[in-house]
Amino acid sequence: CSTWGNFHFKTFDGDIFYFPGVCNYIFSSNCKSPYEDFNIQIRRAVVENATMITHVIMKLEGAVIELTRGSVLLDGKSIQMPYSHMGVLIQRSNSYLKVSAKLGLTCLWNEEDALLVELDKKYANQTCGLCGDFNGIPISNEFMSEKIKLNPIQFGNRQKMDGPTEQCEDPTSPAVLVNCSAEFASICETVLTSKAFTSCNALVNVQDYIETCIHDLCHCDSSMADFCMCNTFAEYSRQCAHAGGQPLNWRTPELCSKVCPFNMQYQECGSPCSDTCSNSERSVVCEDHCTDGCVCPPGKFTSCPFLIAKTRMVFDDINGAGCILRKECHCTYEGETYAPGASFSSKCRSCTCAGGEWSCVTQSCPGTCSIEGGSHISTFDEKYYSFFGDCSYVLTKLCDSNEFTVLGDIHKCGLTDTETCLKGIAVSLTGGQTVSSKCRHLAFSRDVFKAVSNVTIFRPSSFFIVLQTTFGLQLQVQLVPFMQLFIDLDPSHKGQTCGLCGNFNDVQMDDFKTTSGVIEGTSAAFGNTWKIRADCPDAKNTFENPCTVSIQNDQYAQHWCGLLSDTTGPFAECHSTVNPEVYQKNCMFDTCNCEKSEDCMCAALSSYVRACAAKGVLLTGWRSKACTKYTTLCPKSLKYTYNVDSCQPTCRSLSEPDVTCNIKLVPVDGCTCINGTYMDETGKCVPASSCPCYYKGMPLSSGEVVHDNGVVCTCTSGKLSCIGEKPEQVCVPPMVYIDCGNATADVVGAGCQKSCQTLDMECYKTHCVSGCVCPHNQVLDGKGACIAPEDCPCVHNGNFYRPGESIRVGCNNCTCRNRKWHCSEEPCLETCSVYGDGHYTTFDGKRFDFEGDCEYVLVQNYCGQQGMKQGTFRVITENIPCGTTGTTCSKSIKVFLGNYELVLSDGHSDVIQRTPGGKMPFQIRSMGIYLVVDTTVGMILMWDKKTSIFIKLSPSFQGHVCGLCGNYDGNGNNDFTTRSQSVVGNVLEFANSWKVSSSCPNANRTKDPCTANPYRKAWAQKQCSIITSKVFAKCHSQVEPNEYYQACVDDACACDTGGDCECFCTAVAAYAQACNELDICISWRTPSICPLFCDYYNPQGECEWHYKPCGAPCMKTCNNPSGSCLHELRGLEGCYPHCPKNKPYFDEGNMTCVSDCGC
Repeated sequence: CSTWGNFHFKTFDGDIFYFPGVCNYIFSSNCKSPYEDFNIQIRRAVVENATMITHVIMKLEGAVIELTRGSVLLDGKSIQMPYSHMGVLIQRSNSYLKVSAKLGLTCLWNEEDALLVELDKKYANQTCGLCGDFNGIPISNEFMSEKIKLNPIQFGNRQKMDGPTEQCEDPTSPAVLVNCSAEFASICETVLTSKAFTSCNALVNVQDYIETCIHDLCHCDSSMADFCMCNTFAEYSRQCAHAGGQPLNWRTPELCSKVCPFNMQYQECGSPCSDTCSNSERSVVCEDHCTDGCVCPPGKFTSCPFLIAKTRMVFDDINGAGCILRKECHCTYEGETYAPGASFSSKCRSCTCAGGEWSCVTQSCPGTCSIEGGSHISTFDEKYYSFFGDCSYVLTKLCDSNEFTVLGDIHKCGLTDTETCLKGIAVSLTGGQTVSSKCRHLAFSRDVFKAVSNVTIFRPSSFFIVLQTTFGLQLQVQLVPFMQLFIDLDPSHKGQTCGLCGNFNDVQMDDFKTTSGVIEGTSAAFGNTWKIRADCPDAKNTFENPCTVSIQNDQYAQHWCGLLSDTTGPFAECHSTVNPEVYQKNCMFDTCNCEKSEDCMCAALSSYVRACAAKGVLLTGWRSKACTKYTTLCPKSLKYTYNVDSCQPTCRSLSEPDVTCNIKLVPVDGCTCINGTYMDETGKCVPASSCPCYYKGMPLSSGEVVHDNGVVCTCTSGKLSCIGEKPEQVCVPPMVYIDCGNATADVVGAGCQKSCQTLDMECYKTHCVSGCVCPHNQVLDGKGACIAPEDCPCVHNGNFYRPGESIRVGCNNCTCRNRKWHCSEEPCLETCSVYGDGHYTTFDGKRFDFEGDCEYVLVQNYCGQQGMKQGTFRVITENIPCGTTGTTCSKSIKVFLGNYELVLSDGHSDVIQRTPGGKMPFQIRSMGIYLVVDTTVGMILMWDKKTSIFIKLSPSFQGHVCGLCGNYDGNGNNDFTTRSQSVVGNVLEFANSWKVSSSCPNANRTKDPCTANPYRKAWAQKQCSIITSKVFAKCHSQVEPNEYYQACVDDACACDTGGDCECFCTAVAAYAQACNELDICISWRTPSICPLFCDYYNPQGECEWHYKPCGAPCMKTCNNPSGSCLHELRGLEGCYPHCPKNKPYFDEGNMTCVSDCGC
């Protein structure tokens, strides 16, 4: 529907009429539905003898937008364009002000005489106003009312909407000017039937517009004749484009000329989606019809098609410098702009800008594994997990040799299961030399320094000990506030390591792979396979959040740990290099969990500082905001230094050269000797004043707790006080007890007793341990009995399997033989999932949260300049928001494949053929709550018709895709690859680069929804606890629930304007689906929790439909009568029909079983 020129209107149904009203009128509103989605009102005035639209007011989804020339107000406040909120986007598009709402409305105003509104067909027969009722029948109901014929003036006056104190005069019928038409008929007809409009004359009846043109020229002031005439020509051109035509350039320097900025050209039918430097493929996925306006000139055409791309002009949206050649585009990285040919180097990577894209070279880099806070482990491949052990574990070793082994003692050191500490570290080298460090003291003498020729140990500051080897292993042991460990390993050992630190092969997905050959599902199951003593208890999965126990601890942690992500805080300059999210989570956990909250908080903050230093960002001054006490605790002759990166002056260096001065290390902080003083052998310039206690030779600092066989001892002021009694050792036959107190020197003791789990471990002993041992080289079976080693079972996710038993891991079957799993090696489809309020898991398993209001590329194989020529598919998704926090309530998805496009929105699917020819490459079917799209190229898309999307890709696409789902090369660390091919650390920079339209505003960091809506937090936590409850217990050992629980809480807090149960149910269903993928079927829905009303589809008295929590195999449907699917999918829950034999086909359109489908 449109209005233009001198009071002309065209309704949705095609009537053109003249109504010269200058009051406020309802242009169009959704008046016939119970809730009015939109209401658009306009007001005209005569300005300098020409009629202009002076005011447009729109009410869309409750927001009031006022458009006047030169200003845009939203709810009374002035806004900057482009602007996006709650599904309404306001922007400039070519020469128009464009307002588009996701409810299905687009409005274009040229800020002069013309306004055009396009409505989704779902509003047919539901509108009122000057645009008519959209019933598809001209005249009817607009100009005929209860059998009374209305003229345009009467019809128009009915739409008047005066202000509260306004009484606007109705217009009267204008005087008919005789003999006017002959004068102007020829000029109107000549232009409107000229060559420029040939294609239009066949699509849009030209006679109405010739008459309108004549009418305008008759009533127009002679000084404004050009303006009046041009308005109708422009409207005819717009209507032609809307009908699918392509008007040519009818304007000339003498007739209605337009001037463009920069070096742009005016096109009557130009693409509203112009290619830009930041997105040179925008026009490829454009779905809007052409509009008139200024566009970039086309490239210089040559006979070689490849050169056209090279000489193509794009708009420079980075510098705002008009149209330039693609190869002249600048690149952006971390908010900085780089000219073509400029380069930057970050650690392990150097990139050069070429034609708006980065061309990068990756160098091999050392890997770092860290054990922080006593339980948080980051592997060499940067997989983060928490493990609450109580034993000695292999942290890292070479799988096939004993060149080195790093062991860590992780023990419970508090009253709860999650309070664990790193108590000691031992390094075993070839030849059996063991260097161990217990708490604050080094357990080696000077002789060891000399004996271990390939190891150097020194203290760069009072906070750290560094162990450097000649074979590429460096250990940094942090001592203050408590022990944390950082292991750096040379890249020559890539793919050869085992232990809690993973396998160092740049693939995070297989870091939980055990020596038995399968990948464990949880950190506890994985960690237990690396204990070196059989008598230790197995660590259990734990889902408790210590911050929910104490309100004060929670507030303290929120405040101090919040500094990590504060964009104006002391850590902000590192945000773009190291994402603080995982460090903040660990900080919150440790600060709430520890007895000494401040020490744990400071250790967590220092972990982030060290991670930044390792990536080359040196943070100073942060201790002035937090953890200042450690800068003042230096003894008298020492001073605090932020970044120590070399040796310290020692007493020894005065008499002999100091070998430690040649060692490079990641800068650390701590107390160093004041100039003119030297560090002595004890590592201090003054003796320590606070004494530790000793328990079995292990030093304990004041206030520390140790557990040993039921005895809990605490250290206070240098003395141990213990609670509980050590139970009398009783050994279950055939085990025998060995007492080290009475044993001879050569007795090994219970420390080296093997179990099925530790059978492949070396025995690393430092002293004799009393306890029960099995006779005759037998081993413990994990249940308290002794068996022969060859009878040991296989273990997977904490379950035991006898030799010969099989399990399914991913899409492969594994059989247990001789304690090892032997698996088939079928290539599996990997999944990228998006659900709820922007929770993404990439193909390579990287999880991140991002909420944006634009359209984004989820996955495509048009990557980099090479991929542009060979790409075949694109999947684009758009969020439909609800909730004041900008929460997403549903998604619409577009799949571009070949010359077809599939649109999924509002629970329905539409197939659009963009160009003729070709077979349809989609197979669409309903499976329970999911709509499944199979494609011929090896991609499956599953959508729950709301916010969950799962995309499965065949392995042939590995490393060849890009978008928000990552690059599918197995390495999650490079998944944040932007459209310009640079790898960034910031989620927003990454995700915003993949928006489809560069005119859509960038998403900003959103506030944590539970902080924004604190009144919802308790409800959210209570509801979501179903994920960690015994309902899902079967799945906990296979799929870690913590991430899903947190996402659920966030979504349940965020959905605050209705749909809260919807958000909660989607989040739980996402965890259930992850379990279903592993053949763990859980029936979690109940009549009170997220029920599915399957009986709705049953005919009266029938019982065909049932809820199936694990789905059903491929069915015979009218869309797919053969009943054979391209890919068999597992466990899609939902309502399924049981079709009887006489009605074998399922009609998805009518949701009924039928005997035959018809045509």
